[in-house]
Amino acid sequence: MSASTIFARASGQGRCGVAVFRISGPLAGQTLEKLTGNLPKPRFAKRVFVRSRQGELIDDGLALWFPAPNSFTGEDVVELQLHGSPAVEARLSDELIALGLEPAGPGAFTTRAFANGKLDLTQAEGLADLLEAETLLQHRQAMAHYRGSLRDQADQWRADLVRAMAKLDAAVDFPDEEDVPGEIAAGAQPFVESVRASIAETVASFSRTRRVSDGVKVALLGPPNAGKSTLFNALVREDRAIVSDEAGTTRDIVSHRVEIGGHLVTFLDMAGVRDETASAVESQGIERARSAAKDADLRLLCFPAGKDPLPEWLAAHSREGDIVVRTKADLVQASDSEAVSVHSPETIERLHGKLVAHLNEVAAPGLAATERQQALLLRALDELDRFEHVAQIAPEMGAEALRAASTRLEELTGRIAPDDILDDIFSSFCIGK
Repeated sequence: MSASTIFARASGQGRCGVAVFRISGPLAGQTLEKLTGNLPKPRFAKRVFVRSRQGELIDDGLALWFPAPNSFTGEDVVELQLHGSPAVEARLSDELIALGLEPAGPGAFTTRAFANGKLDLTQAEGLADLLEAETLLQHRQAMAHYRGSLRDQADQWRADLVRAMAKLDAAVDFPDEEDVPGEIAAGAQPFVESVRASIAETVASFSRTRRVSDGVKVALLGPPNAGKSTLFNALVREDRAIVSDEAGTTRDIVSHRVEIGGHLVTFLDMAGVRDETASAVESQGIERARSAAKDADLRLLCFPAGKDPLPEWLAAHSREGDIVVRTKADLVQASDSEAVSVHSPETIERLHGKLVAHLNEVAAPGLAATERQQALLLRALDELDRFEHVAQIAPEMGAEALRAASTRLEELTGRIAPDDILDDIFSSFCIGK
């Protein structure tokens, strides 16, 4: 248990109806008694009058008392629900510091929760994502991690590897028995193959999982004056891009984030791409457009309806998953499934449906959601590949490969964790969490 007692405002900053102040540490209980005169019944809210050491009323609110270990941090914890006034916060902070408490830094409460076994490292990362979640799928994925989905899976993988190691260790115990070591070692193979296949599947889905957290970039790509900016404004439901009949109006990249089908989507409107231009500024915009389109997760290939076929350069740079959009369909009365007019809500809704279908293909909730998690799973996979090469030659070498893979899984959940990794994760939290 930490020696210091910390405090912070746990709710959002600024004026509000109710602000929550959290205190955690060995002095939490006696601090509440000094502020209010008594301790309420554990885990029951009680109306209290918070007073200074001189007896001056600071505020009138609610207090909750969570004795260790039944609290978020695993320590004695107090939560005060007071009026969200800057003056109340300042007076309370001064009083708490005078009573020997320390202001909490970013992620201090979550750090203590991890240290006291209240959550593992994958849950802490899930909590960080939950605090940043903006969309339905981000919330769903973060909540699953916070509830321990990756930890539970990692524990299952490790349990299977322990079973396999036990069989290999048994094979080492019978080195002189004909066929016995080989038969015992062969019994480890199904466990290892199952774990390897499961980890490989998780690793392969990382890019889709990551796009749920980071969002999906969708670029509108096409020639000048193809109606991209008009379509961009229709998709983001705001007049973000300048619209003009003059070709080459858009020079820089215009972006805007929206939620579509539970996905966080950043639409990119860019300069129209053409092979020749007399403008150095437009040429620079075209190069930026090409680069952004290359990096985009999805692209809308836009060109005016009635101008078939697809421009040669556009067809040459198309890739699987691109959505062809025939813009300005109202000008030529086009009605095929690729035709879109911003003046026809029906065609915009049809394009919206196509987008959602494609978004579901490139982004979906999964297990490994951070670069740290992916890197450790890849290292575990390397050890399991090594096992395949050495297990039949020497069971003890196979067992060592499995132990190394198991260690990577312990690093994943934080049972083994370097301080710099912990500092990096917890420093990303806000103060009060």
